[in-house]
Amino acid sequence: MRKDVRERLVLPVALPVGILVGLAAVLFGFSRILLSLSHTAATATALVVAFSIVVISAVAASRKVVRASSLASMAGAIVGVAMLAGGIALIGVSPQKAEGGGGGGGPAVNVVAEGLKFDTAEIDLPANTPSTIHFENKDAGVQHNIAIFQDDTLKTLLFRGDLVTGPGSADYQVPALPPGTYYFHCDVHPTMNGKVVVGASSSPTPATTSGSGGGATASPSTVTAEGIRFDTDHIDLPANTPVSLTFRNNDAGTPHNIAIYTDSSLSKALFKGQIVTGPATVTYQIPALPPGTYYFHCDVHPTMNGSVTVG
Repeated sequence: MRKDVRERLVLPVALPVGILVGLAAVLFGFSRILLSLSHTAATATALVVAFSIVVISAVAASRKVVRASSLASMAGAIVGVAMLAGGIALIGVSPQKAEGGGGGGGPAVNVVAEGLKFDTAEIDLPANTPSTIHFENKDAGVQHNIAIFQDDTLKTLLFRGDLVTGPGSADYQVPALPPGTYYFHCDVHPTMNGKVVVGASSSPTPATTSGSGGGATASPSTVTAEGIRFDTDHIDLPANTPVSLTFRNNDAGTPHNIAIYTDSSLSKALFKGQIVTGPATVTYQIPALPPGTYYFHCDVHPTMNGSVTVG
């Protein structure tokens, strides 16, 4: 090939294309390393590499003449620093160690992530006892974890396991949780989600009455909203006793709640539960109510209603 053709046509195209291909290969390899690290280790490694790029580039730019050999040396140095920093982080930091250190109680619950979905939509854990979730991620090169929240609004975090890059596994040590129904998902892929039922296999706590009006809680009841209607038009509650009422909203994208009034005139509200958009589950803490018959409905859809018998 003629020298003038090579310099005027081939090199102006081949050189930048070659550089871009090389950069893409380095970035891809470096990203695999970062994905294998914990958040803290990945951030520290990326900062070290970024700082080295700035320093090496400044040294190269300070020369009066920047030759091709200088550029090649600079690129090699940056790649070397990236690989060295990533290797040190991989050796020194274990990415598979789960968050939560106090040691779980009882047998481990197994949960598997594969094909961007969990193998279960419900995790059952014992109440008021630390527990272990053995989490296995079978999606190669993809990060997953399990995070548990009070509900799907994600306002109250109860537990967050470290990210695991597949294939890999971790034993999450979940702290003791009170009885109830909670929400879990993968932080990276929130469409991977489900519910955590705490105390499902435990002996129910009998309803007790507290003379001081505080602390006592009755066995939980459950009400479900689906198809713009409740699954019951009657709720029974113990008298003069705080009670937990589990409300499940199965209407996707539709807000519902449970509110209790003295009667259908709505002149006095006795309790107003948080409005949740389905699918979601929330546990309402209803205060002690005196014996009587009351009215309940959904504040968003008042045609969803019924009666409450206390005592």
